[in-house]
Amino acid sequence: MTGLQHHPTAVRRHPTASAPVQKSGAMPVATSPARPVAVQVRIGGRWIAGQELGRRTGVTGSDEVLVSHHGHLVWVDQQSVRGS
Repeated sequence: MTGLQHHPTAVRRHPTASAPVQKSGAMPVATSPARPVAVQVRIGGRWIAGQELGRRTGVTGSDEVLVSHHGHLVWVDQQSVRGS
């Protein structure tokens, strides 16, 4: 029986180095409520239900809220969030 050989193009190569990460200052710190808070988020003209998981000040200086909706996490501008 002949020995198995890999095709030269099928060999997986791992990168040896990655590009350096640009550091623009301190990362914004997100605060977190003790428990998730029920909120509504305005997306595309509709209000959808979600849970607030944290808050931070974004890169542009606007306040943002971390919202979970069916397992999807997204940072949303605070003006698009209301308590439910």
